[in-house]
Amino acid sequence: MKTDNDGMAENAEWFDPFTRWMLIIMFALLAIIFIAAKYMDMHGMQGGGTDDTVNAMASLAAHAKSHPFIDLPGDAEVGAFSVANFFAGMIVGHNWKKLFERGKED
Repeated sequence: MKTDNDGMAENAEWFDPFTRWMLIIMFALLAIIFIAAKYMDMHGMQGGGTDDTVNAMASLAAHAKSHPFIDLPGDAEVGAFSVANFFAGMIVGHNWKKLFERGKED
């Protein structure tokens, strides 16, 4: 990564083919998860998991009802979060040097 006189990055070429394909695959998997969750919700399917049990216990202890940011049935929330984090980690790991490498001191 090139830097100007102030040490600021001139251009960060992070959107390479690897990053582009990882983002395409990630959004495709997330779309599948959201479509499946919508289908389950439309047909009244329950996809209960441990999160429902833990949220119920936490709600009793806190005397407040839990409310997720995006309400997906069953473990779809955990799956979507895991998919997004996996691909974000792959992209950051692939671009680690480009993002955090310091230029040579002159």
